[in-house]
Amino acid sequence: MDASLDRRGFLKTFAIGSAAAVAAGAGLAGCAPQSKDAAGSTGAAGLGAGLPSSWDEECDVLVIGSGYAGLAAAYEAAKAGADTMIVEKMATTGGNSAIADGDFAVCMSSAQKAKGIEDSVDKYVADMMTAGLNLNDEEKCRVLAEKSNETWEWTQTDLGVEWDTDEDGNINVIPYGGHNTVRTIHPALGHGSAITVPLAEKAEELGVSIKTNRMVTRFFRDDSGRMVGVQVNEKAKNNDPATGDPLFIKANKGVVLASGGFGRDVAWRMQHDPRLGEDVDCTNQEGATAEALAAAMKAGALTVHLDWIQLGPWCSPDEVGYGKGPSYIDANVAYGMSIDPQTGKRIVNELADRRVYSDAIVANGVPLLQVVDEQNIPTWNFEDNLPAAMDAGITKKFDTIEDVIAEYNLPEEFRAQFARYNGYVESRVDEEFGKMIPEDAKPLGEGPYYITRIWPKVHHTMGGVKTNMDAQVLDADLNPIPGFYAAGEVTGGVHGACRLGSCATADCLVNGRLAGQMAAKDEASA
Repeated sequence: MDASLDRRGFLKTFAIGSAAAVAAGAGLAGCAPQSKDAAGSTGAAGLGAGLPSSWDEECDVLVIGSGYAGLAAAYEAAKAGADTMIVEKMATTGGNSAIADGDFAVCMSSAQKAKGIEDSVDKYVADMMTAGLNLNDEEKCRVLAEKSNETWEWTQTDLGVEWDTDEDGNINVIPYGGHNTVRTIHPALGHGSAITVPLAEKAEELGVSIKTNRMVTRFFRDDSGRMVGVQVNEKAKNNDPATGDPLFIKANKGVVLASGGFGRDVAWRMQHDPRLGEDVDCTNQEGATAEALAAAMKAGALTVHLDWIQLGPWCSPDEVGYGKGPSYIDANVAYGMSIDPQTGKRIVNELADRRVYSDAIVANGVPLLQVVDEQNIPTWNFEDNLPAAMDAGITKKFDTIEDVIAEYNLPEEFRAQFARYNGYVESRVDEEFGKMIPEDAKPLGEGPYYITRIWPKVHHTMGGVKTNMDAQVLDADLNPIPGFYAAGEVTGGVHGACRLGSCATADCLVNGRLAGQMAAKDEASA
């Protein structure tokens, strides 16, 4: 076992599902450079104070962030006729969305119908609420379910996104942890850039200006409380708001916050869960930090669920960051089993939601081994992801079960567990943990076998600014802040305690589009 994992204090106290009631320290995001033209607070207690004497740039709708939510918002705002600008902190566009799997939970899709899969809005909502421990905003979950198919169809008709198909040319629908119905669809390209790249191209065709290397460090509200613009620091370094050159941008119709989560911000996440220190790895890209969220809070935005930080249970401790493992490992959870190498036994339903699965792994104290044979690896996963996982050294191939036992020094009980699991696959009833066995799953055969060690990493932050059903950001009095909208991971309340896998794509695209539409038609203009 890796030394970084052998932390008894961490392991004994770690329960990912519990929220740490720790208040966020003031000024975590640092102090942004101040211009002589902008001094003082623009928070709720100082509306209109410190507005710039002049603006460097101007647009109708200003979007912060260029992941799914930001790009979708900009696309819709521009399509509605608004002069739209995106500011992106990093040097390239796409954020976490570009490196994600791109998997999309779609309710009552044509792909499901073609395969005889029955689904409903109520089932989708129930699965989200169960994973979220009923802390979710149920009305928002319902909107995601209702809009998921329409939005997925939009990715094809408007953006030209292609989705993975089987040998007969039918779009594949894959099982996903926490979903009690098979409803997730995988992009043919294999990752989220299948969506972000064409979405950025379409947005630019509509006239959207995309400005990179611009970190938002401050929001400005006028005397009436309306959001009227932001300060960005150009060419800020190392996610530090105290660096870079200040620039002031005016938004005549609205500002859309879509800056993503804060999974990479160790100081910030430790304020909400002290257990998630430097020794806990993260799947996010380096820009997933909290300065834009902190600035929104200083401007009066209400936040919810910041203590709920999700770990991805399908990561490998044998690589750093997101790496090559998650895409490959996650696609196998329905078709193989994960065992504790100390006992040779399974310890959890491999298709449980991320909170339950991660809790079980960490409580166990050592990485589990994912065991799958060649015939059970989905064809697209075998072709697209397995070679990368093997090249990275996280997945190993073995010709016989004896080779597996010898390599990991597995106890004799492993053979009995192997036989029991195959019996569950044959009967389609998991008597140990209640795992949903897909119809196309086969008993583990004679090999070859592919083994991967799995250990959770910080993946998604459920908390963020609170929004209403029109994507407007709320203040501490639960009133919408005029001209201020938000969508995606920077918002809180949609997913509750734990985001259900493949629902983020729906969340970001559905609410991103809504935020852009609402901002573009905002009646007030300065």
